[in-house]
Amino acid sequence: MNAQEQQPALATLTRFYEAETAYLASGTRDFSGIAATLDPECVIYQPASLPYGGTWRGHAGFEAWMQAFAEIWSSLEVKSPEIFPLGDVLVSRSHVYAKVRRNQREADWPLLQFFRVREARILELRPFYWDTAALLKAINHR
Repeated sequence: MNAQEQQPALATLTRFYEAETAYLASGTRDFSGIAATLDPECVIYQPASLPYGGTWRGHAGFEAWMQAFAEIWSSLEVKSPEIFPLGDVLVSRSHVYAKVRRNQREADWPLLQFFRVREARILELRPFYWDTAALLKAINHR
C-alpha cells in the first residue's frame, strides 16, 4: 500500500472507532456505521478468556460480537490512537476508556490492535489487551 492508498485506510480506521463509540452509546444498536467500515469477509479474533471471546466472521459475525461486547460495556472510547501503516496492515496503539454496563464501574487499559485492510475496509482485526485478568475483574466486580 503506497502513501496515497494509506490515507483511505487511516480514514477507515478513524470511521470505525467513531462508529464503535456511537454504537455503544446509542440505545438503538444501529450497526450500519460499523458495517460500512468492514469488508464483507471480515474476521475479528478476541481472546477466549473474555466473555465475548472467539473468532467472529463476516458482517453478521461482527455484529454478533458487537452485541456480546455491548452486553458487557455501556460505553467505550478509544483515546489518542497512534496508527502505524505497514502495507495492507495498520497497527494502532491506544488507550481505551470504558464503563461496565452491569455495575457502571469504569475501566481503562492500553490496547494494541492489528488491522488488515482491503480496499479501504477492515478485513481482519486482532486486539492485544494489556491485561485480560484486570478486564475480567472489572467486569465481574460487584
